[in-house]
Amino acid sequence: MRATKHLGFQIAETEVRNDILVPHYYDPELPDLLEALEPSHHLVSIGELIEDGSLELRQGRYIGKLHYGTGRIPYIRTSDIANWELRSSPKHGVSDAVWREFHGQQDVKHGDVLLVHEGTYLIGTCAPVTRYDLPLLFQHHLAKLRLNSGAMLQGPLLAAVLGTPVVQRQIRSKQLTADIIDSIVGRLQEVVLPIPRDEKLRADLTRRCSEIYEERAEARSRLSLLMHRLDDALATRNRRVITKVLSDDVDTGAPMALLGEKIGFRAFKQRQDSLLSDILIPAYYDPTIGDSLDALREGGCRLVTIKEFVDEGVVSLETGDEVGRLAYGSGDIPFVRTSDLATWELKLDPKQRVSRAVFDSLSAKQSARPEDLLVVRDGTYLVGTAAMVSEADMPLLFSGGVYRIRVERPDLLDPYLLLVLLWSAIVRRQVRAKRFTRDVIDTLGRRFEEVVLPLPTGKLAEEITSVARQLLRRRIELRDAAGRLGGEVEQAGQ
Repeated sequence: MRATKHLGFQIAETEVRNDILVPHYYDPELPDLLEALEPSHHLVSIGELIEDGSLELRQGRYIGKLHYGTGRIPYIRTSDIANWELRSSPKHGVSDAVWREFHGQQDVKHGDVLLVHEGTYLIGTCAPVTRYDLPLLFQHHLAKLRLNSGAMLQGPLLAAVLGTPVVQRQIRSKQLTADIIDSIVGRLQEVVLPIPRDEKLRADLTRRCSEIYEERAEARSRLSLLMHRLDDALATRNRRVITKVLSDDVDTGAPMALLGEKIGFRAFKQRQDSLLSDILIPAYYDPTIGDSLDALREGGCRLVTIKEFVDEGVVSLETGDEVGRLAYGSGDIPFVRTSDLATWELKLDPKQRVSRAVFDSLSAKQSARPEDLLVVRDGTYLVGTAAMVSEADMPLLFSGGVYRIRVERPDLLDPYLLLVLLWSAIVRRQVRAKRFTRDVIDTLGRRFEEVVLPLPTGKLAEEITSVARQLLRRRIELRDAAGRLGGEVEQAGQ
């Protein structure tokens, strides 16, 4: 739902609340939109649900940076929520000791909903917590909403209700600047939720929401399991490790790679005549990477650099373009930036969109199509993150901080296999070793072409590709279904 197009409107002095003089807080169209829903929906504010005991609202806690990277229990931050789920690879993890210190205060359970209530454009983003996400802690920029038993509204449906256009518009209207970030803290309780009146319809929507969110989280956990096991499978050519991904128990979450994970201190010697391109960064020559690649070669993998694949015509590589801030918001075509890469897929709600004219002016210089891969080239902790483009994402443009990889010879390299390899531990270790700081951000630059891919062959390659294709395609279907839930809830009974 678009923001109001009114250039001006009047309100009575008596309508001013809490000395708030920000015009968009009084969006004049919202009362009419809510009134139109009244015949088919109960209109209940979050504050009213809290007062009658149906809903609990709790804010997260700040955990000091010294604890970042001390363990593998996810510490969920605002950027770790995308496409109505928690990322499989959150930036930070904490130790068991830190979790024991804070989890009693936070008390996160299956069925809770995490909502961004401080930040910028991510405010209003939410995700239900599934059994695959636990245990976890969450930061103070997030709120936890829990519906109590007997409430008219139940957990899975709450996330969809929060995603309805009319609720998101209310959240935008109540988003005010506090210091250097925006916030809806203290005003979230004013948001009115449209809850379908028809009990049978409400029960059906609750069931559908639960099925979509849970199956999507399960597919995410199975893909995480595949990538956790990948290096061992490649080194031993153990196909059974891969095929069991579809049947093994994955009841608890296990992030495949904490993007901000700390690496223990290592020291080693390097001969002067082995230095490349005057690079004096120790991590670039990490000797353990070579040892791991040797083990994969002995396991039967073919070791191929991305540049070799480019030179052989197996893949093509191109970077995006910067459209300029004046083009932001000029249309409906997604302009994919580094933060718009979610868990192996693109966000359905990218931050910026551009006009058809802007798209046409750049489409000859860059192109994207289904089953292309986008990889973050420039940024910080997201460098190396990879996602697949789907039919539902088209058309799109992508920024200069992103590489587009297209498989030109799928008979030699399947794009689903390539995506899995880009997320393998050995490739991510290479990415960390090869990135460097340029100005104020990190980048891979042309060093991305130096990354070595451990290419499996025969039945092992077929099994990895088959499992990845099945899970990724299903996740995309469920992502699109989750994206429609908010609209379905708002239209329910009309």
